[in-house]
Amino acid sequence: MEIVTTLFEGHYEKGVGALVNSLVRSSFKGIIYVGYRGNLPVWVNQLQKSDNTFKIGNDVQLVFELLDVEMHFGYYKPSFMKKVAEANADLTNIYYFDPDIVVNAPWSFISNWTNNGVSVCLDNCFPFVHHTHPWRKEWQKLANNQSTCELNYYANSGFIGIHKDSLALLDRWISLTEKYKDIDGDLSQFEKAGHRAFKGDQDLLNAAMTISQDISFSIIGSEGMGFTDPAYLMAHAVETVKPWKNNFTQQLVSKGFKPSTAAKMFFNYCQYPIEIYSKSQLKIKKMDIKLASIMGRMLG
Repeated sequence: MEIVTTLFEGHYEKGVGALVNSLVRSSFKGIIYVGYRGNLPVWVNQLQKSDNTFKIGNDVQLVFELLDVEMHFGYYKPSFMKKVAEANADLTNIYYFDPDIVVNAPWSFISNWTNNGVSVCLDNCFPFVHHTHPWRKEWQKLANNQSTCELNYYANSGFIGIHKDSLALLDRWISLTEKYKDIDGDLSQFEKAGHRAFKGDQDLLNAAMTISQDISFSIIGSEGMGFTDPAYLMAHAVETVKPWKNNFTQQLVSKGFKPSTAAKMFFNYCQYPIEIYSKSQLKIKKMDIKLASIMGRMLG
């Protein structure tokens, strides 16, 4: 059985809805576990409920878990994945997606990819981090592990796929998170200083990868998350103002920000099977992003 996990709070419920829609349309079959703070998404009223599970057709189940967690959800990713994995003995592969990602590729591609090794995509900011990079030395120091590392790449932690035989990576990721906290790392927020070896959960994932020579990884470039074209696999809206909160024309005029590829793709997954916007609302949203895109091309 394959399981997808995600975490959200507040207005990110719209992102979760689009993620779920994209998974269903990719032909994913399995269970989607959604950890959350606050309230359930308003759109769950559209779904068929059975006990604590919501059904989408015959092949997808949606399970929500209210979490009492103080840390930033980014740092909680490995713990949530491990908790879900331990509760499902028939698990084959487990995945995590940030709630601002949509899936564009057929699910069969993602499933086969993960069977080749832990599946991750390169980051948009720091794709190349050589095995001699000082960050890796700091990560090894935190782990108290100086084993040889041959990794030269840095993964974005917005997505990861793990086969059941590689779940030890989660234990190492969790352990490093705890060690980071022990040296006064702030788990309530991400650091802004780009030179730091520890800025957030992403560094701790890459630290876990650094000390995991016994685990195989299958790494796709930054195009895997739509940071560069073609966005054939996923689209990750990493911008500060998320697509569902954005007034694209206003953003272009006031700040010069053009709509991202991920923002455009988000609106392709807002109607079925979960209706995130009414048809008239979605039409207005698409008109806004289309106008901003045209104006952006004219402005250069």
